[in-house]
Amino acid sequence: MPADASPRTEMTLRGAMILAAALLAFLIGIARTDGTLASIGLIGLLLVPFSAWLGKRNMRGLQLHCQAASRTYAGQPFPLRLQLELARNSGTAQAVSARIQFPGEFSQTYNFDHVTVDAVVTTEEIVTLPRRGERGELPYLLGSEFPLGIWKHSCSGSIAHALCIYPGPLVSKKLSIPGLWRDAASMAGTTYGAMSGEIRGLRPWRAGDSLKRIHPAASVRAYARGTGLIVAETDPPGFFPQHVTVLFHSYAGDRAIIRPEMFEKALGYLCGTLRTLWQQSIPATLVADFDGWLEYSCRSRKDLAMILERLARVRRATGTEQHELQRAQLLVDANSSLIVISDMPIADWRTALIKRPVSTVVLPVNAAREKPQRTKR
Repeated sequence: MPADASPRTEMTLRGAMILAAALLAFLIGIARTDGTLASIGLIGLLLVPFSAWLGKRNMRGLQLHCQAASRTYAGQPFPLRLQLELARNSGTAQAVSARIQFPGEFSQTYNFDHVTVDAVVTTEEIVTLPRRGERGELPYLLGSEFPLGIWKHSCSGSIAHALCIYPGPLVSKKLSIPGLWRDAASMAGTTYGAMSGEIRGLRPWRAGDSLKRIHPAASVRAYARGTGLIVAETDPPGFFPQHVTVLFHSYAGDRAIIRPEMFEKALGYLCGTLRTLWQQSIPATLVADFDGWLEYSCRSRKDLAMILERLARVRRATGTEQHELQRAQLLVDANSSLIVISDMPIADWRTALIKRPVSTVVLPVNAAREKPQRTKR
């Protein structure tokens, strides 16, 4: 979308100093009948309005375009391409800066030195947004102090590019403890996962081996030596529950200190936990107080994307009561494993946990910074 047709203009500190010096030189020159000094002052006074006219002309007809991903995670870099062009019959533009407002109340400035009508100036950057958020379009502010920095001209607009920033995924070390699911889930509600474990070695292909286990690179080398196909030996599948319910809440007792940064970090753990369960092919369901305890199924990539988009714009629930948390636990299937995540200290709400046939896994949201989970592109 093009910027505003009429740029806003305000005088800079340098411009005020130049105007004051020119006016003073002109008045002193008139008082002392000094033609040279008066002429210098008059030239300075004429320079101020002339630079304002030239600066407005410099900002006329500018258009900013953006090419970037529409979805990404907070704290993870992604490429951004900006293109600044001029409308026809607009001349040239010099020393233009573009300040773009990203989701999460984060803004960044990019500079363009010279723009002509017959060429599009492109800049490519790697952007890392620190906080989650969502915008249907990206507002921007074009500014320039051309020429001489006497006036600052600016015009605003918006780029028709939707951008959704998911919470930065954090995975608790507790999820990687061997035997966690075996200890936390009853035998009636568990199964061996279909995903194979880590590759432990290579061996020749035997009758009955799945074609999916063929190792392409090793098979090519084997054929070059005159032998047959090579398959990869993997660990046996892991021990996983048939279903996991992830419960997120912000309940705490009286006099508990509410820390907004802990809520953002807890959302990061929630995001990382749901991604981990999906990667392990474990069906999951999300129940959270910030969504009125509604259930969201997470069984496919589409379900996960929908939940992450919801997490990008949620706000912390206020006034969550103990009976609401206990009622949410009672509604969980008795054979479903339960993971509880909260932005409040565990000691403030541990007594609100009820006894279930299947043990409950509590993931602590630590104040210490943990390494975020990287995503594959």
